[in-house]
Amino acid sequence: MYNVLIRPLVKEDALTSYQWRNDSEIWKFTGSRPNITVTQEVESEWIEKVLKDDSSKRFAILCDGEYIGNVQLTNINNDSAEFHIFIGKKEFWGKGISQLATYQILYYAKEVLKLSEVYLFVRPENIAAIKSYQNNNFTITEQDHEHLKMSLSLSDLPNTTLSVFIMVYNHAEYLKECIDNILNQKTDFNYDIVVGEDCSKDNSREILLDYQKLYPGKFKLLLYPHNMGAVHNQKEIYKNCLGKYIAICEGDDYWTNPLKLQKQVSFLEQNPEYSLSFHKIQGISLDETEPLIFNNPNEERDYSLEDLSKGNFIHTPSVVFRKNIQELPQWINYSPIGDYPLHMINASFGLIKYFPELMAAYRVGSGIWSTKSKVYQMVNVMFCLRFLIEHFKQNQQVCTNLKKQYDEYYTALSKPIEDREKLSLQIKDYHYIEKIIDFNNLLKIAKLKIAKKIGCLKK
Repeated sequence: MYNVLIRPLVKEDALTSYQWRNDSEIWKFTGSRPNITVTQEVESEWIEKVLKDDSSKRFAILCDGEYIGNVQLTNINNDSAEFHIFIGKKEFWGKGISQLATYQILYYAKEVLKLSEVYLFVRPENIAAIKSYQNNNFTITEQDHEHLKMSLSLSDLPNTTLSVFIMVYNHAEYLKECIDNILNQKTDFNYDIVVGEDCSKDNSREILLDYQKLYPGKFKLLLYPHNMGAVHNQKEIYKNCLGKYIAICEGDDYWTNPLKLQKQVSFLEQNPEYSLSFHKIQGISLDETEPLIFNNPNEERDYSLEDLSKGNFIHTPSVVFRKNIQELPQWINYSPIGDYPLHMINASFGLIKYFPELMAAYRVGSGIWSTKSKVYQMVNVMFCLRFLIEHFKQNQQVCTNLKKQYDEYYTALSKPIEDREKLSLQIKDYHYIEKIIDFNNLLKIAKLKIAKKIGCLKK
């Protein structure tokens, strides 16, 4: 398994790449071998020259952080570009790295440059390269004795195997740690990082734009013109996650194991009866003085929808799930909680696998939810449970479990809690909402502005 990334070529890369130019074996299948001995100075001058060419985009291929080759687009116009690639470090040949790097530059051509087509020329005897291009949906369009021309309509570029779902709002303090640990993942499949940046008041957006420039084959940034709120952000990110699988990591959390995605995706690929997987995580307090290990089992376990309906035990930065539905039910747009309904819906499509490995960290107290009062949290959980009860009303056991949760929260609210005046006000308002909401027609909730005013819906 490798960590493969592409980043913009820089002049200093000449210190390594000049050696490749003089290796006849490298040039056997790639382009025309230089007719002079290439020195560091010659290579450096060439890089300086091509980086000034507005009709080309040139990138270094990194494998586990090591510079091993180049990939580029040339002859770029408003619609198309020509593709080139070579792996200079011969020990990395035949390991699937070229295909992963190729996908990233094609993703960049489609998502950032907004091109329609990419084409290339390859020698007929270069069977391995042809197969790699075909795996990215290139097809042969012209052929002679010297070269094959292969073309790809970028609308036919396959979706990534996995999309990483990230909601960002005022996460600048933690965002680099989050992104760096995602980019450190070692996989044999392609993944993209879909980020909804909801007009943060800090420099979160600038950080994300810098990352996209540095690793242009990985990021799809949703940059809204004004603050849309968590509900809309969640909806847009989900819609733009086109991978077969989705992993979630909010901007203030981070992953701790570079093989996390590979482990979870490999399991789901091999076990179609499972719909989602999650694992042990640790909590990080704001002052980071003491890690908190959540009370997760120490052995692998299977769970079902019925188990999950008794209460949410899945921490969001640990989850990888199949994209079972293309769009979330509309009622989720009005639910005050997003993660539990999402896990419940996914669990309705198959089993849940738990892994005991510690592979992610969750910051306790940094998010909006964890800073709210107990009363706020309980009232909103009850409101969410009403949606779930309606959604799963045909499943008797699940519905019974959800109702039991609801009753337990209701009972808890009647016990002594801090700030009794606020409690009595919220309970009064909450019961009023229950009287006027028709849960058999959930879309009417969108019109209940009073719900937003009393804080029963996330803003």
